[in-house]
Amino acid sequence: MATFSATDLNTKSRHMGGHGNAVVVHGSVTPAAGASGDAYRPVRIPAGVDVTDVDIINSDMDSGATPTIACKIGYEPVNAADGPAADDNYFAAAGNTLLRSAGRTALAFQPVKFEKDVFLTVTLSASAATFASGPVTAIVKGDGIGVK
Repeated sequence: MATFSATDLNTKSRHMGGHGNAVVVHGSVTPAAGASGDAYRPVRIPAGVDVTDVDIINSDMDSGATPTIACKIGYEPVNAADGPAADDNYFAAAGNTLLRSAGRTALAFQPVKFEKDVFLTVTLSASAATFASGPVTAIVKGDGIGVK
């Protein structure tokens, strides 16, 4: 099992306005493998954001004639001691097939507010038949309402 992180994961600007501004953060990771259990972390979601929209943009990650790659999409804390508890399928349940073909997918979920920074995670729930490396981009939108 391997974890692939965006090269700028911890250095992107994470602006937080003081008056409840709209927030958009995005990031990309280009993984080198596609085995079940591998985790891709394309973006860090800052504390104080009420996340309302997540879009995933990806290339065809399984070039086999009969693609098998599948994933689940969730979040994990930047610092496990600070929380929140990880939920690896909050944004999309296991078995999601969006990585089988290139495209942009909007995820459906109940809005969630984070009190601490978290990583958005794309965890493979099934290996690729024929893995093809390419970018996985996450665009996270929400309201910057601040932490408690």
